[in-house]
Amino acid sequence: MTQQILSGAPRWVRPPGVSLLGPVQDSGLTSPCFLIRRPDGQVIQLSQLLNTVVARLDPRQSPDDVAAAVSRAYGRTLTVEGLEFLVESKLRPLGLVEDAGAATSSTQQFPTSDPVLSLGLRGTLIPERVVQRLGAVIAPLFTPVVVLLALLALVVMDVRLMLGGQVMTALEQVLATPTLLLGLFALMTVGAVIHELGHAAGCVYSGGRPGRIGFGVYLLFPAFFTNVTDSYRLNRAGRLRTDLGGLYFNVWCLLVAGGIHLSTGNGMLLLLVVLMHIEMAQQLIPTVRFDGYFILTDLTGVPDLFSKVRPVLSSLLPGRPVDARVAELRPGVRRVVTVWVLAVVPLIAFGMVWLVLHLPELITSAAKAIAVQWETLQGAWSRGQPVVVALSTISLVLLGAPLAGLAVMAYRMVLVLAGAVWRRLARVVRRQPVNAEGPAPALPAPAPGPPQVAPDAMAPLDMETLSGLTAAEFTDEAVTGVRRHVALTGWRRVLRVGTGGLVSMAPGRVERHQQQLVARVRAPIDGSRRVVVMSRKGGVGKTTVTVGLGATFATCRGDRVVAVDANPDAGNLARRIAGDCTNTITDLLGDVDGIDTFSAMRRYTSQCEESRLEVLASDDDARISQALDRPAYRRVVSLLDRYYNLILLDTGTGILDSANQGLLADADQLVLVLRPALDGARAGAQTLDWLEEHGYAGLVATAVVVINGVRHDDE
Repeated sequence: MTQQILSGAPRWVRPPGVSLLGPVQDSGLTSPCFLIRRPDGQVIQLSQLLNTVVARLDPRQSPDDVAAAVSRAYGRTLTVEGLEFLVESKLRPLGLVEDAGAATSSTQQFPTSDPVLSLGLRGTLIPERVVQRLGAVIAPLFTPVVVLLALLALVVMDVRLMLGGQVMTALEQVLATPTLLLGLFALMTVGAVIHELGHAAGCVYSGGRPGRIGFGVYLLFPAFFTNVTDSYRLNRAGRLRTDLGGLYFNVWCLLVAGGIHLSTGNGMLLLLVVLMHIEMAQQLIPTVRFDGYFILTDLTGVPDLFSKVRPVLSSLLPGRPVDARVAELRPGVRRVVTVWVLAVVPLIAFGMVWLVLHLPELITSAAKAIAVQWETLQGAWSRGQPVVVALSTISLVLLGAPLAGLAVMAYRMVLVLAGAVWRRLARVVRRQPVNAEGPAPALPAPAPGPPQVAPDAMAPLDMETLSGLTAAEFTDEAVTGVRRHVALTGWRRVLRVGTGGLVSMAPGRVERHQQQLVARVRAPIDGSRRVVVMSRKGGVGKTTVTVGLGATFATCRGDRVVAVDANPDAGNLARRIAGDCTNTITDLLGDVDGIDTFSAMRRYTSQCEESRLEVLASDDDARISQALDRPAYRRVVSLLDRYYNLILLDTGTGILDSANQGLLADADQLVLVLRPALDGARAGAQTLDWLEEHGYAGLVATAVVVINGVRHDDE
């Protein structure tokens, strides 16, 4: 695509709603990183280079101008080819770039963060607009003087309550009175909602915009949550204020409940104070995604500690190099994260093992308890006991939540395992292993301020360097690190996985051959190449070969591949991929002068979902197709040259046809399809002889002959 890029054809823009949030403040990474928010609310962390590319995209400028602008801003020369690599391989899959003039699809899905140990079965409790208004009203409570007075008042109240020593009496009173038990549950629920409002108010006070307050199931228990994703763009103090806002608002709940208890002697409120203290202590546990976990992430400047578990454990194995996602951490942060991983992994592993071993018993006990509560609910309903009905209903919800949480957790684990297997299989085909010497070093960060050298004098960012950047240069989601030259299939892979990477063998002969084939398929193309697929006889599978070639190239390569049905007898190439585009090559010719963008070009092609191969169909009306002569096909191919790297031309059987000779004259490669028979070989030899005698000796010298036939099991 080099020739098309240099001509200024592609135009890239940021999709509507993509917001540049600026640099991550107080980050725990050694290199600067930036935040971008997609229209769906997902915040993505990017390197300085990628952020600079997104910021400089302008549909009014050619790729040459954009590359020059990025080079000036970043302080390193970025070539046009490197710009295309970053856009197509890194930014477009994340939904941060689209073609100018392209219609944005509301149904298109992009990668989102959905960890296994995250909230499931989510729903909205308070919508975003209401949360922001409430947060703005109560945000003044975060004034430092008010915070200090509230904390001092809590200490005084706790000392007073401890001296009273009436907790056991209050517990007996509440357990003996169903009405008080129901009231205690209601107050605990209200306190949990106020806790979430505290997060929202802290976010507002710090300058952020909170989202909705919702509910869901976390691990095995029902829970509330507040969307404070916008706090990622705040400084460390603002993020910590948001994290601690929930506990701070629990302090106000304690002051109100404790004050009323001291005034009235109500035992239920005393028990509420005790339970809320326990809940606050629980929230400070950093092993799972409670408030303590997010406090630790903001103290270290690492937004997702769980994403570092595997890299840290891999780096601790003897003989293994430090993972790039660990090397990018500052030394002090790396030590804290390592200690956290070594403490959390055994706890979670023990919990998971215990859960699996006792799962049948837990499910049986929960089912029996649900049956008992259901009978109690029916009996209380018939006797007209609303309090018991309410308590039984709450018990049913609380007993059903762990079962729902187990189902969600199992579903996510299946998805994670299936995704891991799929990615490993895909990498065997799509990625070419690099040298066993290890990953390329990360690029040094440029000096602050605009560069003072001309773009030609800057150190270049070549394609090899761009391909080997570490996670610090991109993101944990977008880059998984450069893979070493190890076996990815067969018993060698099983041995490597079984030993945790301690024994890593090189690929075997079959896998090396597969890698060599993939490498040949991915050979760089200078400009565009036109491949003519032809045969002297019909029914030999010429169209099948075209589809196979196109699907292989489109799947393994990262550029654009199109197959053209250039059969004057109304071919069926488009039907082979179940194309849904009704436009044909005739329609394209009628509008050829008005096509000036790739998005406009895409209106005339069908795309195979499995391989991304695009197909330009011929007209079903044979009379119209027959009218397409040599100049017409030349206009079509010249237009395709502007937008595609590889053009496959499925021609008709008439070698003397003017259109076919025109396609051969402009072809870079010839693929001749024969059937496995003597007359097929004779026809192929005659075709090559004729081509060589009529000025196509260059094509004949490099021609590929495909003998296409069905092999039966008994042969």
